Amino acid sequence: MTLAILAGTFVATILLGFPVAWCLGLAATAVIFSGAFPLPPAWLAQQLYQGLDSVSLAAIPLFLFAGGIMNEGGLTQRIIAVAEGCFGWMRGGLGPVNVATSMIYGGISGSATADTGAVGAIMIPAMAKRGYPRPFAAAVTAASGTLGIIIPPSVVMIMYGVITNTSIGGLFVAGIIPGVLLGLAMMLTAWAVGVREGYPKSERAFSLTATLRDIWRALPALMMPVIVLGSLMGGFATVTEAALVSVIWALGVSLFYRELSLRALLDVAFETIRTAGAIMIVMAVAVPFAWLLTVTQVPRDVAMFMLGTVSAPWLMTLVILVLLLFVGLWLDTGPALIILAPIIHPIALKMGMDPFQIGLIFTLGLGIGLFTPPVGTNLFVVCNVGRVSLLELTRAIVPFWLCALLVLIAIAFVPGLTAWLPRLLGY
Repeated sequence: MTLAILAGTFVATILLGFPVAWCLGLAATAVIFSGAFPLPPAWLAQQLYQGLDSVSLAAIPLFLFAGGIMNEGGLTQRIIAVAEGCFGWMRGGLGPVNVATSMIYGGISGSATADTGAVGAIMIPAMAKRGYPRPFAAAVTAASGTLGIIIPPSVVMIMYGVITNTSIGGLFVAGIIPGVLLGLAMMLTAWAVGVREGYPKSERAFSLTATLRDIWRALPALMMPVIVLGSLMGGFATVTEAALVSVIWALGVSLFYRELSLRALLDVAFETIRTAGAIMIVMAVAVPFAWLLTVTQVPRDVAMFMLGTVSAPWLMTLVILVLLLFVGLWLDTGPALIILAPIIHPIALKMGMDPFQIGLIFTLGLGIGLFTPPVGTNLFVVCNVGRVSLLELTRAIVPFWLCALLVLIAIAFVPGLTAWLPRLLGY
């Protein structure tokens, strides 16, 4: 009875178009007030509070704030200048430039949407002005924006660590090799498409002196990921403390360049509050929902069914990948993570997977959904910024989707890609 009310309310509200956070909350509330489970209403308030009672969650708004400050402080343009100096001289070189910029910015913001919006606002018009088709420019931006949650710091990894009690610092370290691998694969894909279609080169010829000068000008921004990861790997800071360091560093650099106005700083602060608030609401309402699923033994029953039905570990891994990709088509990363992680994480552990490998499979598997129709968040961001239709964008993004899928398969079947570096550093 409890499970029927919980699942029925959730599905019904989803079909009615309610935001996922309210679907989770209303489902738990319906169970309590229906009397299907003997719990007082005060229990719901306690569970909501418990969902936010984690110091690690404070890192989410801090990383988002730091990324916004760096963007408004003029550092994004300097990062693009470095990437263009390195790759712009090639045929179709602005594609790899776009990806390289997202790789660096992803090491600052921790958010795929923030990465896509910040880079897309500059790169899509610039690429269109130089003769690149807008659908291609938008596709590169939407796909490479996913690097914002793969390359540490990552908001999704923080959420996953809190939900599954996995070391967030270890997840960050585990994301370095897959993030670089995915970035290089997307750069190669963008370059190959550019060569095949005969897209233009940059007007600026390669110059080592000019590139080194651009690197010097952008060095403060380039140092941000190094400082964050260095403080974590060296044991000098927790994830939350490292996030605070990133905010202080971003403020210091932006004030040094004198490109950050008080008005822009306030806008960044308000946007951070809106974004972080949405994430925190989902985290809060997910706790009573997940608790009710647990007491009705849904995770155990699903685990027993899957383990009993599929015996081969490689086949189980494929089932998990297909499930993540399918759910990612319809749900945003946060809600999908909150619903699936408590169920899939213990199953994968029983299969002998490394905890950090599972976290990266979740992060990239659901991240691919961000640039996959019909509800990919990154797609709608670049459609608005780049003024392209979803149909045109869908055609152009297919090579990048296949590229990301190959990297996901590599992460799933080559444990060393995610486990080697954390083990080396003692996680």
